[in-house]
Amino acid sequence: MQQTKMETQSSELLRQLIGEWSVGIAMKVSKDKIVSGCGEMTAVEVENSGINSEIDTHIEGYEDYFENDLWSIDQATGKVHLYSMTSEGEAHDHVGEWKDENTLELKWRGTFEDQEQEEHLTVKWITKDHFELKETNLSLGKVLMTTNYVFKRKRLIPIS
Repeated sequence: MQQTKMETQSSELLRQLIGEWSVGIAMKVSKDKIVSGCGEMTAVEVENSGINSEIDTHIEGYEDYFENDLWSIDQATGKVHLYSMTSEGEAHDHVGEWKDENTLELKWRGTFEDQEQEEHLTVKWITKDHFELKETNLSLGKVLMTTNYVFKRKRLIPIS
């Protein structure tokens, strides 16, 4: 099956994730409180599937948090999917698209602890070795928490 130009560009943009990354975290948990943390991410290409990334984070006052993500492109729609599985047992399918060559916006809507919830993610590339991710968690349109992540590449992993 022949990929369209847009799918090829989207795949190339996602490949920017491949590598080992250090992660800085600032989580705004209330109007007056921000907690910080750090972590690491490793992202590798999965043949004919997309990018698999694993994140291991440590945030002050919280249990360690792990997440496994599969980044892929739906060939029928061209939309980017971020399938997330967390150490808390949550599974989300964030869906979105590139707004420009440096910015990816994704959204998930579902139920968590019997409440309707949403997650809005904005991934913005600053340089090829630095990107930032903003995650906004909402319930019934009200912001519950905002987390800012800063990713800096430690090492590039060769593409197979």
